[in-house]
Amino acid sequence: MQIKSVAVGSADHPVAQLALDLGLDYARTDWEHRDPRIGSDWEHGVPAEQLWWDSYVVQAESLAEARALLPLFRSEGRARRFVLVIRGLFPAADLPVWTPRSLRDKAGTSAMTVPGLGLAVAVEGGKWVNVHSAALAALGCCPAAAPRPVLGGLRVGFTEPAASAWLAGDALGSFMTEQLLSPEPDDIYSVDVLIGRSELTQQLSEQIAVHPGRVIPPVWTPPGTVLPPVDTAVVSPMGFLPYPEKPALALEPGELGVGGELSEGALAALRPHDYLEVDGARFGGLDWQLARRISQLAVAGVPLLTRELSDPVRSLLGDQLVERIEAFYADDPRVLRESKSIELRRTALDNFSPKAVWNTLLGQLGKPLLPSPSVSVILATRRPEKLASALDQLARQSWESLEVVVVLHGFDAELPEVRRAVENYPGALQLRSVPADMIFGDVLNAGVRAASGDLVCKMDDDDWYGPHHLRDLVHAKDFSGATLVGAQVEFVYLESLDITTRRPPLGEQYSDHVAGGTMMIGREELRQLGGWRPVHRAVDRCLLQAVQAAGGLIYRSHGQNYMMQRHSGADAHGGHTWNPEDSIFLQSVAEQWDGFRPPPQIGPVPGTLGTPGGTRNEDMRSHFARVPDPVASQPAHTTYPHI
Repeated sequence: MQIKSVAVGSADHPVAQLALDLGLDYARTDWEHRDPRIGSDWEHGVPAEQLWWDSYVVQAESLAEARALLPLFRSEGRARRFVLVIRGLFPAADLPVWTPRSLRDKAGTSAMTVPGLGLAVAVEGGKWVNVHSAALAALGCCPAAAPRPVLGGLRVGFTEPAASAWLAGDALGSFMTEQLLSPEPDDIYSVDVLIGRSELTQQLSEQIAVHPGRVIPPVWTPPGTVLPPVDTAVVSPMGFLPYPEKPALALEPGELGVGGELSEGALAALRPHDYLEVDGARFGGLDWQLARRISQLAVAGVPLLTRELSDPVRSLLGDQLVERIEAFYADDPRVLRESKSIELRRTALDNFSPKAVWNTLLGQLGKPLLPSPSVSVILATRRPEKLASALDQLARQSWESLEVVVVLHGFDAELPEVRRAVENYPGALQLRSVPADMIFGDVLNAGVRAASGDLVCKMDDDDWYGPHHLRDLVHAKDFSGATLVGAQVEFVYLESLDITTRRPPLGEQYSDHVAGGTMMIGREELRQLGGWRPVHRAVDRCLLQAVQAAGGLIYRSHGQNYMMQRHSGADAHGGHTWNPEDSIFLQSVAEQWDGFRPPPQIGPVPGTLGTPGGTRNEDMRSHFARVPDPVASQPAHTTYPHI
């Protein structure tokens, strides 16, 4: 019997031409077509282990669509070769160009650009490959981070293809065919929660009478008053432009598409614009679709100028997010515009990330919640006089699951200033003392050995951090899938000149460098990399190199949660690990202000933190207010309009 091939796609693109573009022999086999929108196309009369295909070709219009297709492949069996094509996606200029030669010449997994078509990924693993596993491997070659179980191990199934949005690209999700809804007597259900019609509860309950002791998954029916989660592996703040190049753009009703979904291509087109204007009065009858689109835009941090949002839209989004949305003004200074974008996406991630949505639903179902990672901050210091101010900054962090490990480098814990600082810190704290001659890399490793958190974050004792510094880094690590995350050094206070500068911000993106005092990495990942290198200097650079050498990703988040201080007398303050001249921070300046001017996300610095300049910090809010002061608060430089 001849083995058939499969073509998957909702768009009207001829399979014969696609096969020709890919160098496949279209006439060699018969082809079956699968429409992702039609549930019956995915029903088979035999179990998955009995399904065998020649070529399994998937064509998607976007990366988001490709990720949404993933649960459909759970019961599709095996194929000789799997090919994923994402039309219009050309992620990198250095990818090889696809030539029409046989896929049999390609071993393993290879990604190529197809002229006039887009990204194509071929997966071959010997004689046969599992279709679902091959799809995971193919998506791992795409620009976004490789798919991962975003729901923390929770297995979710759905019975209607339209419900795939509730899985938000989760690698463990499954489309539940009739066969999977009725497993063999000695088998188990493949999911923990089932999304579908309420009648399924009765259907599943009847199986208990037939198979006593069987554990059935609870059924949850999405109400029209709840929005699905946003796939943060596709829709994220990556590429946000603090200095936009184009004027405001209006959102048109015809752009919402089916279900209000947002593609990565449409999102990329919005990045250069100052604002996106949304007139709710133009979206009559599209309340759910508009709310869905706004939730995605909010996760991406797109600055919005809205008016006349309907009550249903406001209800779907929630009061917290609506407040953030309505906080934007067209005449906001650039720094404040970015700050409001950060607050917008933080609130959106707290409410519409896959984990956030599913924890709400699991609470309603009486199921255990998905855990949040714990964070251990490693604070190594040679300056006992700096410990109190550093701990004050950690005490105001909004991330609740926090442990602080203080490593005293060359002095004793019994010093009065140390004892006072430790006694005043309200959270979990561990104290370690190491000799003054210990190599700095080993000092940090001593702190890591004492840490118990899932994530480890390095912080400095003489810089300033915003109260949401750790929360934003945890979010960034989650949506980026990066091994290591951190921030760029943008805001610097030069004590000798009594000025604050902002270096040119590059936006949030994958990078090869982040500030050493902001690095966050998994504790187990750090262990596998060998920890910090035992050297006196450049420990941060060495860790970045190790991550890249191991094939890991580095992601740079926004720079408003971190402000570096350059002391006027470095020797008197114990010195800096990185100690360039002040002039390096003046060579390229996007904006500059007189005095001590922390960015809005840091906020007014508590008095105990040693704020320079006496009362200078008191007027920080007015400096970054919506309408700047006409003289003192205007930036001295506004260069780099096209950053």
